[in-house]
Amino acid sequence: MVFWEGYVSDEVMGTFAPIVVYWIYAGFYHLLPSLDNYRLHTTRDEEKKNLVPFKAVVKGVLLQQLVQAIVALILVSHSTCVNLYSPVIIVVHISHL
Repeated sequence: MVFWEGYVSDEVMGTFAPIVVYWIYAGFYHLLPSLDNYRLHTTRDEEKKNLVPFKAVVKGVLLQQLVQAIVALILVSHSTCVNLYSPVIIVVHISHL
């Protein structure tokens, strides 16, 4: 039993949970500038190499996630029978190739 049971369906949670996790992770990444030695690229390198403004990146990511969520909700709402084991079968077949 999970805390959202009864409030939100698993399909809706599966659509929006990755988006929320993405923004939490991105927020932690930007809130930790003091750990510059442990980052992939230093803050100075990021400022020098990033040609696209921060606002444009956020706007693009939000647009992409909006489209992704809309498509996922349309697909979930139009699916009549969901086979929960089909992704496992696909992974097994791909791993044997």
